[in-house]
Amino acid sequence: MKRFLEFIFIGLLFCSCTSKKTELVLLGTVHQTVQNFTPDSLYNILVKIEPDLILFEVDSSFFTKEFDFKKTWESNENIATVKYMNNFNVDVRPYDFTGRNEYRIKIGSRPTDSKAFELLDSLYKNNQLNSLNKRIYQNFLEANDTLNSFAYLGARAFNNSETDKAAEIRQKYHYKELLSIMSQYPLFSNTYYVKNSGDSISYFEGFKRASEFWDLRNHTMSKNILHFVKEYNGKKIIVLNGYFHRYYLNSLIKPKEEELNFTIKEFYEY
Repeated sequence: MKRFLEFIFIGLLFCSCTSKKTELVLLGTVHQTVQNFTPDSLYNILVKIEPDLILFEVDSSFFTKEFDFKKTWESNENIATVKYMNNFNVDVRPYDFTGRNEYRIKIGSRPTDSKAFELLDSLYKNNQLNSLNKRIYQNFLEANDTLNSFAYLGARAFNNSETDKAAEIRQKYHYKELLSIMSQYPLFSNTYYVKNSGDSISYFEGFKRASEFWDLRNHTMSKNILHFVKEYNGKKIIVLNGYFHRYYLNSLIKPKEEELNFTIKEFYEY
């Protein structure tokens, strides 16, 4: 009987250890130093949370085989993460779409998307859009200004559900509504950018591919994050992500909380 009770106790102890939930913080960031958000303020957040794993918004090409950075650069995330790595025991891993910039150039979405946007902005400023499309474009500008304004207010301002909603609205205007406007003006389909390969791509198609890549990139990032949630079961994970991404990552990751036994937390809950 005593032996039987010992087995029960050990079993309960084992279950309590293995059932500890993974904690996942989707930490929205601003890449460059601005008022109220600097490498030091980000570092202090890391120190407070004490993560076991930091997921960094780049791909594996930025790391050595030992997962050290191949180089450092002047971004809030890089400076703060390197400082944290030097002072604390933490794993750092990439989770972004592999070769994202090269891929965008290859498919022709970059720099064609920015050229298409500049053309649309020119039509707007020269009063060449119809009244409905003019209003849609104005709504985009307002949404863009609103979302960008949060960057100067500190991390709490761009790590909450209200800002996530503002980001979702802004990105919907950018990648869906503006594309819809472009589809109505033949100028975008008849104006071309010549890629380095010699192939040409229309401004409309380039912007369309940029829109599709926004979805593809966020789905890829979410898939990679969930991979690490499984690998680092029961640990604390911080995902550093430009705060325009936060709403999208949340929408894809949050439904998996119960299935994968993790919980999404905000940095100010620590």
